Order: sequence, then structure tokens, then C-alpha cells
Amino acid sequence: MNINLIVETGNMETALAIMRKYPDADVVISRGGTAELLKNLEDISVVEIRLSINDFMNAISSIAKKNVRKIGVVTRKSIFEESITDYNFFDTTVYFRPCKDVDQIKSAIEELNSQGIEAIIGDKMAIEFAKKHNMVTKLLDSGEIAIKMALEEALSIVHAKEQERLRAAQVNAIINNIEEGIIATTSDGRISFYNDVAKKMFTDKSNNINFERVYSFLKSKDKEKILDTNNDKIFARTIPLYAQENYKGSILTFQEVKNIQASERKIRLSLYEKGFYAKKTFDDIIGESENIKAVIEKAEKYASTNSNILIYGETGTGKEIFAQSIHNYSNRSKGPFVSVNCASLPSNLIESELFGYVEGAFTGARRGGKIGLIELAHGGTIFLDEIAELPLDIQSRLLRVIQEKEIMRIGDDKIIPVDVRIVCATNKDLLTMVHKRTFREDLYYRINVLKLNIPPLRERKSDIIKILDYYLGKFNAQYDKKIILKDDAKDALLKYEWPGNIRELKNLAEKVIALSDRNEVVNLPTILSLLREESYCGYAYNDENHIQIKESDNLKEMEQQILKQLEKRYGADEVCRRLNISKVTLWRKMNMYFKNEINEIQN
Repeated sequence: MNINLIVETGNMETALAIMRKYPDADVVISRGGTAELLKNLEDISVVEIRLSINDFMNAISSIAKKNVRKIGVVTRKSIFEESITDYNFFDTTVYFRPCKDVDQIKSAIEELNSQGIEAIIGDKMAIEFAKKHNMVTKLLDSGEIAIKMALEEALSIVHAKEQERLRAAQVNAIINNIEEGIIATTSDGRISFYNDVAKKMFTDKSNNINFERVYSFLKSKDKEKILDTNNDKIFARTIPLYAQENYKGSILTFQEVKNIQASERKIRLSLYEKGFYAKKTFDDIIGESENIKAVIEKAEKYASTNSNILIYGETGTGKEIFAQSIHNYSNRSKGPFVSVNCASLPSNLIESELFGYVEGAFTGARRGGKIGLIELAHGGTIFLDEIAELPLDIQSRLLRVIQEKEIMRIGDDKIIPVDVRIVCATNKDLLTMVHKRTFREDLYYRINVLKLNIPPLRERKSDIIKILDYYLGKFNAQYDKKIILKDDAKDALLKYEWPGNIRELKNLAEKVIALSDRNEVVNLPTILSLLREESYCGYAYNDENHIQIKESDNLKEMEQQILKQLEKRYGADEVCRRLNISKVTLWRKMNMYFKNEINEIQN
């Protein structure tokens, strides 16, 4: 059988001494009383060579040929059933005497000899005692088949033990190389196992392992708890173990809080770097005006749903801040937030960026392919800023994502299900674009389930000074200055139209801080000078002594701006007086420049 094994000859009296020479043995093959004796050893498997019926009948036949008619069978109970009785076989009587140990074997031989039994069949020990009484003997031997079966069983056990050791080594390597401490307890609360990390966590300065905190945690019945040990904070968690609904103990895991915090910082940093993290909340929106508070209240209600949202607002009104706040206020806050500026993506890359591609999809495709931004937003929110800039063919693919909640990467034939909430933003009139067929009507109604209108800064002027003070404080700290504005300078800002909205106000605050001395108090003329630098003069600062017009306008356009601004501020008599013209001239010019507007008002 090509088996490498060690063979030792012995009996019940020498077997234990022989086995002590082989402490690393996995399996021992023996039989009869010796096998029974060896089963008391720990950490070793015993394979017993069984006696076949053929072996037994051959032994009976061998004795009977010697004209012996009374035969005793003295052997271990493991060979025969304990309840076996004596029986007659033709003209031969067989007496069975199963024994437990050497003393019983010796007693059985003496009893049978006294009863006139002529022959003994048994194992080696029985034969030795029988020969002392001059009885006919026959060793109850095991045949080739029985020995072969024992060897095969031993090989199976050796293989199983090797696999068990391999699994144990793998588990041990895993348990001792993870960052968590692990402790196993029995059903009565005793510690039955702990790994190296747990040992280190609970080893005190005297190098003693102290599990008092573990026992107190078990007694508290808490599933999770912060423990103080060795001047460190440890996050503990318990996992109860049940077998057939019976409690069998617990597995306790321990993590150092500082490691958890470090991991969290790495994850957050990674998300920041990829832009998949929403850092703004509704608390970051500055303003106390009624209209901005109404928008925030509506946005919070929208956040509790999973419906798509369209955010409309002029440039610089803070559309993305609202999108991020909605995400962080929703039940998707733990998922990714992917922000996409549709206007900034090149037309030849926008499809691959949004939907991804497989390897070899096109020339220059990245090896291994690429996951699209929509797929990366799975479980979270994708924010499509400047949605009006999406090409029509991409609009149709986006419509499928919204309708079917699935995508297909470029060059692939597999459908990938996605669970994303779509929030779009624009500063253009999408409905007008729909009428002009530059924006898909079906997509418009898909993204415009819930609509949020962000008011421009000129419609929430009570918030201007509050926002200004916030940015002045921010840039003062950045430039290590203490710049403040006079009240009349702040009042002037309230009369400005702010075409760039909050972004323009932020830029003005930074410009004031950057151009001013360390502790300067900025006055009205300085603010007026900065406002006149703005290119949006049609919206520029107005008061009773100033009118702003665009330098790029021709003479007629400048005259139109002057008349429009004065007409809003004064009555006809005052406009004529200031311009030194007659009412007829004023009427003629107004009719020439604003005829269409007048007709619309009259209609």
C-alpha cells in the first residue's frame, strides 16, 4: 500500500510505554485489549483492527481438527457483543468469556480450565495464560482484509487532521493579524480564548493580563460600550453564540478608539479627494429673511423623500449648498454624494464620465475600464449642475437611468442596477428650452418632480449684511487683519443689485480685506469705488446722486439706461428737471425706447 509507518510489537503491559516514544503520532493502529487501553491516551486517535467472522471461523475450525470439543473464547468485549452466550456448533461447544482487563482474562482462563475446557482461542495475553495450564491454544488473528481496512481508516484520519491543522493555522493567522482584539467566553462567562491583540490590550504595566474590564462588560449586558484600559479608550462589542436556541457563550471584539478615528479620517479624506462627500448642511446657509427660511423649510421636506429635485437659481445663489444639504438631511446621508458640472465636461468625454466603459470600448480607454459617476453614486445622490448644458443624446441616456434605474457601460452588454437620487440645478429656463426643442420634454418632467427656487440676493437684502460679516470674519482670520466697514458703507451695499449674488458678495469681502491695511476702517468712497469696478453696471449701485451705465453701450443704449433708472426713481416732472428737457421730449424718447414695454403693461 506504499504507506510509511512505524511497527512496534507489544502487549497491554508495554503498550503505554511504547507510545510515550512517539508523542507526535497522530494515529495508532492496534486491536483487542491493547487498542482499548490506548484509547485512554489524549491527542491521539486509535484505529482498532476488527475481527472478521471469517477470521473467527478459521480459528474454530483449526482447533476442531485437533479433535477438541470444548473450546473457550477469551478476548476483549470490543470484539463481541457483551450479551453473547455459549453455543453448540455441531458436536463442539464454544464458551465465550468477554473481558475488560488483564485480571479478568486471567480469571476467565482459570475458570474454564477448572471446568475441563480443552482449548483456548484468544488474543496474545489469553494465549500466554492458557499455555501455563497446558491448554491447546489458537491466536485469534486478523486477516489481510481487516488490516487493510484499518490502514485505510488511519490514512483518512491523518488526512483529516492535516486539514484541521491547516484550517486552525489559517484561522489563527487571521485572528492574530487583524487589528481587533478577540475574546471568546463560555456560557458561564469564563474566557476560553483570546488573540494576541486582546492580550496586548489587557496587559497592564506589570506585564500581567487583567481581564477585569472584560468581566464588567459582560455583566453590564451592553452590546456595545467604551472601556477605559491602560489609559486608552477601547470600543467593545459582544456577539452572543447560540446552538439550537441554547446560549453557548459570546465572542467579544475590541478596537482602540484612536484607530477607529484614524480610519474614519482616512475614509473621509478619500471621499473629499474624490469629491464624493457632501460637507455642507442647512446650518451652513446664512440668512434670516423670510423667503430664504421658506426655501430651507421646503428643502428639508424634500430631503425626506426619494423624489428627483430640480433646483433653479441665478449664478452664485448657492444651488450646490442646497443640494449637499438635502443629501445630508436625507436617509441617503451615509451614501456617496457625486457632484457633476455638466458644463465643464468635454462633449467627447461626458458620456464615458457619466456612464463608464469597459476595457477596449474605444481608443484610449483605460485598461480594466472605468466606473461611471452615476454608478459611483449608487446608494447616494448625484448632483447634476448646469443640467441645461447636457447634449440631447446624453439626455436620452440619462432618461433611461431615471426610468429603469439601471445603466450600461459603454462597450458592455450587461445591465447594472443603480439606486441613485438625482438632484439637478440650472440657471436657465428649461421650459423655454423644451419649447425650442433644445431640452427633452420627457427628461424635463422626470427631473422636475420637486422644484426649488433659490431667491437672488437682491430679493433677500436683509441677509446681505449678515452674509458680508461672515465673509469679512473669515478673510480677516485668513489674512490676520481686523478690517471693518462703516455703517454708511454697509448701507450702500443694500442698494446694489448683486448680479453675481452671494459669490459676488464673497468676492467683494475678500477684495476689501486684501486691499486694506491691517486695522483699517473701510468708508463709503472705497466701497463705491469697488462697486464701480463691477462689469454688470446695468445692475450696479444706485443712489440719489449716482447712475451707473455700461461703457460698452452705444450712445442710444446709454441714454436708454439713464431714462430707465431715473424713471424708476422719480416722477416725470423731476426727470425733466434733472435732464433739462421738456415733457414732450421725455414722452417721445420713452415711446421710442420703451414702446414694447408700455404696450405689454397696457395689455
